[in-house]
Amino acid sequence: MLLHDYFGHGNFAVRMSRFGVRGRVFAETLAWKKGVMSANATLAGWLASPEHRSILLDPTLHRIGVATPVGPFGGFATATVVTADFAG
Repeated sequence: MLLHDYFGHGNFAVRMSRFGVRGRVFAETLAWKKGVMSANATLAGWLASPEHRSILLDPTLHRIGVATPVGPFGGFATATVVTADFAG
């Protein structure tokens, strides 16, 4: 997302397949902020959102992959984009 300056899930199923992720259920949470975003701020934002909270607390999602690139994004010189992909 950072490289192509877009924010969205895109073709999530294809991405998971390309990385060899297998499972019955998958989910993804995204966040971004101008500047550097802390893990605490990201988690607090997700937990405040009912949709994201349900993903984070879903007991069927046993595996997680997280990426937090920082760089130019959304017209800002520095931004943090956070992606958390889950599988179960």
